[in-house]
Amino acid sequence: MNAETLIPRVDLAIRAIAGLVALAAMLYLALALWVGWHELATSIAALGALALLGGVCVASLNYLLRFGRWHHLLLRMSQRVPVADNLRIYVGGLALTATPGKLGETIRSALLLRWRVPVGASLAAFFIDRLTDLAGVLLLAALTSSVLLWWILAAAVISVGIALRWAFGTRHVDRLTTWLERRHRFATLVSFLRGGITHYLAAWRLPAVAAYVLIAFVAYGIQGLVFASYVNALWSGFSYAEALRIFATSTLAGAASMLPGGLGAMELALIAQLHSAGMPLVPATAAAVAVRAVTLWFAILIGLFCLLWYRQSAVVAP
Repeated sequence: MNAETLIPRVDLAIRAIAGLVALAAMLYLALALWVGWHELATSIAALGALALLGGVCVASLNYLLRFGRWHHLLLRMSQRVPVADNLRIYVGGLALTATPGKLGETIRSALLLRWRVPVGASLAAFFIDRLTDLAGVLLLAALTSSVLLWWILAAAVISVGIALRWAFGTRHVDRLTTWLERRHRFATLVSFLRGGITHYLAAWRLPAVAAYVLIAFVAYGIQGLVFASYVNALWSGFSYAEALRIFATSTLAGAASMLPGGLGAMELALIAQLHSAGMPLVPATAAAVAVRAVTLWFAILIGLFCLLWYRQSAVVAP
């Protein structure tokens, strides 16, 4: 992709991040005023800088695991991108993780064009990435609670992937896309669709998908354990299993809200569930803010650095 095309996309992404940061600042200010600014600051300070730094390091393992899945997905689609460059692209997408359904992460499709990765392939990888993430979080909620609904929803998500694999492999879909592609007004869109279907069929294999779901389960479990450690540091004796359940269900609540990054919805879900379990409001709010700082906001920060690196490399490219 040339600089004339890449730079406006990256600049738009950076403006979106700036708007999100402003929105988050207002949200966290409102939370601080609600529970008491001094009390909240004291509770976060009680965690200590070492706990926050350790949380960043441990939580970052989840992104490395999910990058490994992303890289493998592209390889399954016969798309070979140097690991270091693919890592920068993947992390750059995290800068826009705080968008409804994380759709902003599809900026990777634009960045990957430098390595001639078709848009259909990167979008198919994104879809499988998100679908297996959802299944992994649902499994985390199911294994840490006695609610049958989570098992049913996890099975339903995987069933959707299997049903699409079956449907895309039929001649009817091929005939339909061929017919649509002949119509000029749909040609470009259907071309992306055909490419996406082809690459989806190449990547969706049950053994690999099972591994992808397991990666999501472990990755989000790592974030959940960071959250559980903060909860126990601020209010000792809280069950780790209960904290993991709260983290998983709050993550799902944030996703279901369709707010950017679940901003506000996930924080309130974390606080409400902790408080209903008996944790005082101030430390519950501190735990929610702290875990979002070392997961969501750290991811956005390192993603922003990668986007700026790509912008600069596009400017100096011959």
